[in-house]
Formats: sequence, C-alpha cells, structure tokens
Amino acid sequence: VGGMLLSFASHGADHMMVQRVLSTRNLSAARKAMIGSGIFVFFQFVIFLFVGSLLYALFQNVDLTQVDIAFLNDDKLALKKDREFPLFIVQYLPVGLKGLLLAGVLSAAMSTLSSSINSLASSTIIDWSWKGRSLRGARFISLFWTIVLISIALIFDESDKAIVDMGLEIASFTYGGLLGMFILSRSKRPFHSLSLILGLVFSIVIVILLREFGIAWTWFISFSVITNIAVTYSVDLIFFRHNA
Repeated sequence: VGGMLLSFASHGADHMMVQRVLSTRNLSAARKAMIGSGIFVFFQFVIFLFVGSLLYALFQNVDLTQVDIAFLNDDKLALKKDREFPLFIVQYLPVGLKGLLLAGVLSAAMSTLSSSINSLASSTIIDWSWKGRSLRGARFISLFWTIVLISIALIFDESDKAIVDMGLEIASFTYGGLLGMFILSRSKRPFHSLSLILGLVFSIVIVILLREFGIAWTWFISFSVITNIAVTYSVDLIFFRHNA
C-alpha cells in the first residue's frame, strides 16, 4: 500500500513529473508518456535489483585487506553503507569503462537535480510570488533551493540507513500531504485556503510522530493522506461552512 501511494504521489502529484508531462503536445501524448514512464521504471528497477544482487554475491567473499580503507567502517571489518558500487567501479572496471560509468552517473544525477530545482523554483514563483516575476528573481530562487537541497544532503550524509531507504523516507514527509491535496482538488467542494494549509501541516506532523514512535516509513504516506483529508474537511466544515 505504501509503495502504491508513493507511486501515485511521485508520478501523479509531484511537480517534477508533472512539468515533464506538461511539455507534451496534448493530453493523449501526456497519458502515453506517463504510462510509458511507469513501464520503463518497472524494467529500470528490475535491472537495479539484478545488478544489486550480483554485487551482493560478489562482495560476500571479498578480501577486505585488499580494499582501500576509505571504503571500510572504522573497525575495518565491513564496508561502509552504499560503498559496494563505488568499490566495484574503482577496483574491478578497466580505466575507460570507469570514466564512462562515472559520466553516466553524473549525467543522471544532474538531470534529476535540475528537474527538482526547476520544479521547486517554478512552484515558489507561481504560488508565493506576489510581485512582478523576472528571470533574475527566478535565478535567485533557484539558487536558494539549491542551497536548501545541499544542506539537507549534508544533514543526512552520515545516516546509518541505506541511501534508498533514507531518500524514500524523506520523500514520505511531503508526499502524503501532496497526494492528499491532489485528492481534495478532485472534490467539487471549494475548500478554504486555511483549511488546506492546516491539513498539509498536520500531514507532516503525523509523519514526524510516526517516525518518533519507530513506525516503518512505508506507512507514512498512508497516514499522512488520511490525516490531510480528515483535517482539511473537519476544519472546513467547522469554520467555513459557507464554502459547502
């Protein structure tokens, strides 16, 4: 359920994906692009899991005395988290292939980061900018979000969790509220802006509480969506009945 809602939020409500779909010619092309993306992502993850399984098998019997200490834990008895693939590149690939693979990794990272920064900047300008919009202002906002993303990465850099789990957990903090607001937008009821804001805030608060109680991150989005919808409807019905 958590994975299903995560996919709904990331591919249906996340502005990073939506802006890509909006670049298509028409609605039919947008639908094809979204469906094609889902199919492509499925095979992409199959490849990732296959490569990960091969790396796991490879490093089961690796001689750690032959491994650079930069890849090892402080006790030198095991690899640091998420160091298997970099170690494979450094120690097992020929020189030319190393460069090609690193270039591919960097290009993939750059495309994702540029989409994220662009979506954050455009959302900020459209939703929060009351004054005249300019290219100069957009650049400053993009720079601001770049600094924010770098700061978040530095904060979580020394986490003991795997980077995949950590990334999905971080996304779950806002994806639940985002998906909840998308569902509410499909309702014919004209919600008051304050109701929507409170619903979003409480959806994030419930995720923080779940994390403090040690609940698995896969439940974050489910509870967040329910909280967002429940709080928004409750506040709107109690304080803004005239909107009904």
